[in-house]
Amino acid sequence: MELGSILLILALAVLVVLYLARPLLDRQATIPDEEDRRLSALQAERDQILATIQELDMDDAMGKLLLSDYQTRRAGLAQRGVAVLKQIDALGAEETLEAQVAIRKGEVAKNDRETDLEAAVAQLRQAQSYQPGGFCGQCGDPVVSGDRFCPACGAPLLQEARA
Repeated sequence: MELGSILLILALAVLVVLYLARPLLDRQATIPDEEDRRLSALQAERDQILATIQELDMDDAMGKLLLSDYQTRRAGLAQRGVAVLKQIDALGAEETLEAQVAIRKGEVAKNDRETDLEAAVAQLRQAQSYQPGGFCGQCGDPVVSGDRFCPACGAPLLQEARA
C-alpha cells in the first residue's frame, strides 16, 4: 500500500472515532436534572395507569370480571391517576391539548382503533333490528340475517343459514 492510502484510511478512522465520541463529549448538555427525571417518571406512571384502565375496561366488556371487582379496581386506578396528575401539575408541566392528542395517537393508536372498531360494531348491531337468520352450524347460536360469520364462535356461515 502507498503511504497516501494509509494516511487517508487513518484520517477517516480518526473522523469516525470523533463522530462516535461526540455524544460522550457533550455529556453536560444531555444530563437531565432531578425535576426532569421526576416529571418523566410521573408521565410514565400516568401512561401506565391509562393503559391499565383501558385493559380493565376491555376485560369488563368481555365479561372476565365481576362488576364489583371492576368498579373497585377502576375507582382505585382513577384515584391513583388523579394523584399523579396533581403531582405533574405541581411540577409545572402542563401539556397543551395538541401535545396530549399527539402523545395519545402515537402511543395507544392501535388500542384506540380496536376500541373504536368494537364500539362501531356494537353500535351497528344495536341499530339493526333483530332479524333471525337461522343458527350457526358450528355452535348452534342464533345468527342475524346478513351475518357472514357467527358472532359467538366466528365460524363462516353457509348461504342457507344466512338466507
